[in-house]
Amino acid sequence: MLRDQLQEFSKNGPALIAAGMMVVLTAILWPGVPIASAVMLIGYGAMLTVFARSGRQELLGLMSLAVYASLGCLAVAAQTHAATGHLGYVLMADHLLATAMLALLIKTALQRLRFCSA
Repeated sequence: MLRDQLQEFSKNGPALIAAGMMVVLTAILWPGVPIASAVMLIGYGAMLTVFARSGRQELLGLMSLAVYASLGCLAVAAQTHAATGHLGYVLMADHLLATAMLALLIKTALQRLRFCSA
């Protein structure tokens, strides 16, 4: 059951990567657009895509988790540092969304690793 759910949901990996990249490209055109949640969205899509590949991809999935979790934390820290004076509501919402997506990224990786070890 869990295997079928992961395989079905993992088909959305490239779409999640594309959606995150659209936000990042928007931030290039309009500086100041928060991108921490977009970085985490790209990371989540990348991890789903890695886990969708055939064969044992646990180590590659863990490396993807480590890289994108670090990038997401770095994006939150950079946005907080760049905010002069106060944090706006949009920036705070982006930080909360990025944190929630980090938790989802970790939960999905742990579920996949638990499934592979069984």
